[in-house]
Amino acid sequence: MKILTTEQLKEADMRTMSAQLITSWQLMERAAGKLFTWLKNYLDKKKTITVLAGAGNNGGDGLALARMLSQAGWQVHTFILYFSEELSGDCQKNKDLLTKNKIRTKPINCHNLSSIVYGDVIIDAIFGIGFNRSAPKWVQSIFNEINAAKAEGKEVISIDMPSGLPTDRMPNANEVFVCADKVLTFQSPKLPFLLPSTGQYIGDWEVLDIGLNKPFIDQLSTEFEYLTEAEIDALIKPRGKFTHKGTYGHALLVGGSYGKMGAVVLAGKAALRTGVGLLTVAIPRCGYGVLQTALPEAMVLTCDSEKHYESTQIPFQPSAIGVGIGWGKEEETAKALGALFKTYKQTPFVIDADALNLIAENPKLLKQLPYEAVLTPHPKELERLIGVWKDDYDKLAKAKAFAQKHNIVLVIKGAYTMITDGARYWVNSTGNAGMATAGSGDVLTGWITSLLAQGYPALQAACIGVYQHGAKGDEVASNIGENSLIASDLCNPSVMKKR
Repeated sequence: MKILTTEQLKEADMRTMSAQLITSWQLMERAAGKLFTWLKNYLDKKKTITVLAGAGNNGGDGLALARMLSQAGWQVHTFILYFSEELSGDCQKNKDLLTKNKIRTKPINCHNLSSIVYGDVIIDAIFGIGFNRSAPKWVQSIFNEINAAKAEGKEVISIDMPSGLPTDRMPNANEVFVCADKVLTFQSPKLPFLLPSTGQYIGDWEVLDIGLNKPFIDQLSTEFEYLTEAEIDALIKPRGKFTHKGTYGHALLVGGSYGKMGAVVLAGKAALRTGVGLLTVAIPRCGYGVLQTALPEAMVLTCDSEKHYESTQIPFQPSAIGVGIGWGKEEETAKALGALFKTYKQTPFVIDADALNLIAENPKLLKQLPYEAVLTPHPKELERLIGVWKDDYDKLAKAKAFAQKHNIVLVIKGAYTMITDGARYWVNSTGNAGMATAGSGDVLTGWITSLLAQGYPALQAACIGVYQHGAKGDEVASNIGENSLIASDLCNPSVMKKR
């Protein structure tokens, strides 16, 4: 699903009206109808509703919704914020329809703020995606009142975008915006929903399809794509009847150190459970008994060192290599990483954990990164690689530039994991806070390594792995709760059944 910019959405509106021979007011009625359909299935009729409408088209959506809710039997208090002298044409038309249907509205300006009555549910229709400046101070004071009402237990539902929150940039430090419990947004997710600094102020959100011109949207080039189940399913290759273990690749996992062999166990289980044909793990000697017992399906190679990994002979050509899990940063381990990069320049890699830290500390290793290697940093590891950033937009720009410069695929782990190949971003839609637990990243490393070994291109392997890893986390959390989820729960992925 494409994540459209404000300008692209405005153009999509215009193309829709032209192609479907409808007016802007008819498109507004369609959008309000989608809002009403969603809300009538969600809201209790006993709830009182306050609609706060602005003077523009977002306000027009709110006024149309107020009419539909009132006519359906809800008690609705409707207030219009006159932050400009006149309402937009479609907003005025919906105000006139409310008057015609004897549904009262109350004008609000900087002189009568205290007259606003806040019901059980507050519908925020003040500003939409087109708003890209600081709101007037008196309107900001209403935002503060809405947020205070939310803190007292009122439910806040924003239409399309929480009012005051910019769509295509970071808010300034002194800007105030609505903190919504829910956002019902039109046609496309909005990037601020997915960023840590702004997404934390938004509860749930849902995309409502209002029938914008699909051929036009399909041909648009977008920087961000929101991964959906249908898109991932389209990438999955079915297993053939007349195949054998060699068909599905031979993965090599290189990792482990004294006290951290569990990381290799988790990655190995994930690799095996996600369909790799053969698995070899290369570890220090202290882990031999652990791996032979915990992963009987895997072959085990040990280096000469007892507690930390050093270079060792790999007696086969791996289809893909996952490196760094549970590893440590000893000098000999760093040398081993360089030797792997030099020997297997053309082999797909997943690079995680201490392998990332070694790369960040050693510019020579950074220059040796294999082509289209998949790097999977958590936020602190990412900072070591690309440097500090001033905000989320700066982080995304720096990460994309890093991926482009080094010809790699970068997986930025987080609540909405983001994957970039240096040209675009793919944003994951699965996963939950229960996955913020030790070993979850090791599982992801094994998962993506398995997919690479099976022949998936690096970007596809990263997108599939991240999506399925998160989907498994959602499945587990729905059964046992987020607090009880541990990494080993993710290693039996029933989400792979379609394979």
